[in-house]
Amino acid sequence: MASQTKPDTLVSKPAMARIAVVSRRIRRGREKRLKRDFPPIRPLAEPAPPAASGPDLVRIAVLAMEGLGHASLRAAFTGKEVRVAVPDAATAAIFRAAISETARTRSTDRLIRIVID
Repeated sequence: MASQTKPDTLVSKPAMARIAVVSRRIRRGREKRLKRDFPPIRPLAEPAPPAASGPDLVRIAVLAMEGLGHASLRAAFTGKEVRVAVPDAATAAIFRAAISETARTRSTDRLIRIVID
């Protein structure tokens, strides 16, 4: 025997029951923002701090990437000494310090010689 259901016994759920209802109280609490005290903004007309009279750090970085990177690869591939020419003694000292640091982990960096041009 099959059970028969009458339209009176079926309980239908309204479509709106599936939608999460956010109460007004919760929504307003979520919209509140904390007021933060931000540091004062520097005026744009303020003069920039004076540049250091030492070597130009950007130029040294560019020279290092172009010169030392290629020299390191050439030394690794050929196994022969590679000379890198630099413009002044200050840059040469920086490059020599960089090579001495990297030579600890890459033995081929010992084949790179820094020469003042």
